[in-house]
Amino acid sequence: MLKKLGLVAAVAAIMFSVGLTFASTADAQTPPATFYGKGLKSGDKVELFIAGKSCGSATANAAGEWSVSVPTTAACAPTAGAAVTATLNGAAASLNPAATWQGGGLPPDVANGYTLGAAQATATPGGTVTAPKTGNAGLLGTGSDAASSWLVLGVAVVALGAVAGTRAYAGRKA
Repeated sequence: MLKKLGLVAAVAAIMFSVGLTFASTADAQTPPATFYGKGLKSGDKVELFIAGKSCGSATANAAGEWSVSVPTTAACAPTAGAAVTATLNGAAASLNPAATWQGGGLPPDVANGYTLGAAQATATPGGTVTAPKTGNAGLLGTGSDAASSWLVLGVAVVALGAVAGTRAYAGRKA
């Protein structure tokens, strides 16, 4: 009975170790940034851009309200801190306050959103801010941070040693 229990524990330890070694990680999903406002005429078209590429558009409803959700997968390839510009019915318009893309971001004035006005000349930022890589918190990585594979192997060796020691102890005659 004890030999069977030891064998089951050894197989379970091996399966657990292999599972950890080949486990895939889930990347954290970044929620879309939402841009919205009010005060437009019904039917006005708002289009948002990052670096000259369209992120999406919306048409103002009967109350003059508009909303554009910009996910990380948008054609404009948004990154955290990227400046967002707008057009109103095809003409350049300014977003007040100035808008930047941030995952899960909302306007500073959550109740009223952004207001659209005549475009003003603004300086363009020289670089882009890249969000940090997230996902596996350094576990099961590749390259110089791949120490976790050795950790899993070490745990498996210790588990097998414990099982073997238990079996050897149980097999001794008193």
